[in-house]
Amino acid sequence: MRFKYFVLPAIISFSLLCHVALAEQEPKLSKRLDVQQFIQRMVSEDHFDPKYLDRLFDKVELQPSIIPTITKPAEGKDWPAYKTIFISDKRVADGYQYWKKHVKVLDRLQERYGVPPSIVVAVLGTETFYGDQQGQYRVMDVLTTLAFDYPPRQAFFRKELAEYLRLVREYDLAPFSLKGSYAGAIGMPQFMPSSYRYYAVTYEGNHSINLQKNNNDIMASVANYLKKNGWHAGEPILAPVSIAKKNALHQIKPNTPPTKTLRQLYDEGFHTEGHYNPDLKANIVMLNAPGEPLYYMGFNNFYTILRYNVSPNYGMAVYTLSHILEECWQEQKKSCHLDEMK
Repeated sequence: MRFKYFVLPAIISFSLLCHVALAEQEPKLSKRLDVQQFIQRMVSEDHFDPKYLDRLFDKVELQPSIIPTITKPAEGKDWPAYKTIFISDKRVADGYQYWKKHVKVLDRLQERYGVPPSIVVAVLGTETFYGDQQGQYRVMDVLTTLAFDYPPRQAFFRKELAEYLRLVREYDLAPFSLKGSYAGAIGMPQFMPSSYRYYAVTYEGNHSINLQKNNNDIMASVANYLKKNGWHAGEPILAPVSIAKKNALHQIKPNTPPTKTLRQLYDEGFHTEGHYNPDLKANIVMLNAPGEPLYYMGFNNFYTILRYNVSPNYGMAVYTLSHILEECWQEQKKSCHLDEMK
């Protein structure tokens, strides 16, 4: 009987010792060659303290579970399936209430940047459901994982990791304090670190930018981002299109920034409903759908939205939500629901 009482603790102790020994043998993240090369570049180019970066990377908790997610984003769905995710009764109703709550600031932002309130609100609704879904991953963990363990987009995420380190230094933030999406996007507008540094602005201009909680900064930053990326105030976004010539689609490359005028596209066999300036630049937007693709005429402002996210599905979701919200606003309803707009 004594044997039973002493053998089990001995086995457990031996197992724990082995586990500790293996853990001690596992190399620290900062000692990985690719990580160390990145650290040395940040030291050389941005004058970071190498010991500080060594300690920082050794505290990173890699997130391998995000890699399957980032390889199969929702944007890979066809448009009808994607639409059911982002155009819902609640997203419309909440967007209308968000607009009502912030109408004075949104109106001032339209005067300042030329971006309509409906577009700013639709971007926030599509990105994070007006702030309710900002992400729960530590940004430092996510960006490090994707920068060193996701080869297909390694260059992009190493650039964003470098921008993130500059960002937290400039704002004097704790590197592990910011949380975001599985791709490392931050705050209600889901800015990547480079966008945070280059496009985020304060509405009042008298405090540090806060894209997590300060709605004025958040709305101003979205409007500034779109303006700086080419938004043209007062111009159309999207229009239905008909294709009059069978070979018309062979003359263009859909879903790419416009290089032709409407006049040229008309001559090639594309026609739109409504009256538009024939000198406006436009291109064909193609959305995947069961059966045959769906086609639209996309103007400069549609492709500006795609600077936020290159997926045509994303651009269509923002446009559709903004169009529904605009209709609600014009009717000045007490509330707005998707089923009322059908």
